Amino acid sequence: MDGSQTIREHLKCATRATHNALDLLMGPMALGDGYAEFLSIQYRARVPIEAWLERSASEVTVPRQTPLIARDLAELGIDVPTDLDRFEPDDMREALGICWTLAGSSMGNRAILMQRRKRGLDQANRFLCDPAMPAAWSRLRPVLETPTDEATAHNALRGAMRTFDRFLGLARREEMQIAA
Repeated sequence: MDGSQTIREHLKCATRATHNALDLLMGPMALGDGYAEFLSIQYRARVPIEAWLERSASEVTVPRQTPLIARDLAELGIDVPTDLDRFEPDDMREALGICWTLAGSSMGNRAILMQRRKRGLDQANRFLCDPAMPAAWSRLRPVLETPTDEATAHNALRGAMRTFDRFLGLARREEMQIAA
C-alpha cells in the first residue's frame, strides 16, 4: 500500500471486483420480481453484522437498517428470514471496513430507489430511502479520506471483504435457489 493513499482509496481499489460482482447480482434483483429476495438478502446479511457492531463497541459505527427492511418485507407480505449465519470478525479494528461497506452501499440504494420510482415501484422502499445511512457516510468520509498506516488498511480491508463476501455468498445462494 502506498503511504499517501487514503483508506477509502485503498478499500475502493482492493474491493472493486467483488463490489462489481455483487452489484451485478443484486441490482437486477432489486428492480424486478426479485425485490423481496433482495430485501431478504439484505436482512440476512445485516442482522448479524449490526449485532456484531453493537457488541464490538467500536467508535466507528453505522445506524441499524434491519428494522426498516423488516417493515418493507412485512409490507410485501414476506416473513423476516430466520436463517441467519454468524458474523464474527477476528478483530474489532475491522469495523472501519465493515462500516465503509455498509455506509457506501447507501449510494447504490439511492440509485436503485430512483430506478424503482421511474418504473412506478413505490412500494416497500423504507430501506432504500432512509436518510440515516447517507448521513453516516458523511460522518465517516473524513476518517476514510486520511492517509493510513499498513495495519489500519489491512484490518479495514479484512472487514470490508468479510462484509462483501457475506452479501455475495447470500446473493449467489439466492440466485441458485431461484434457478432451481
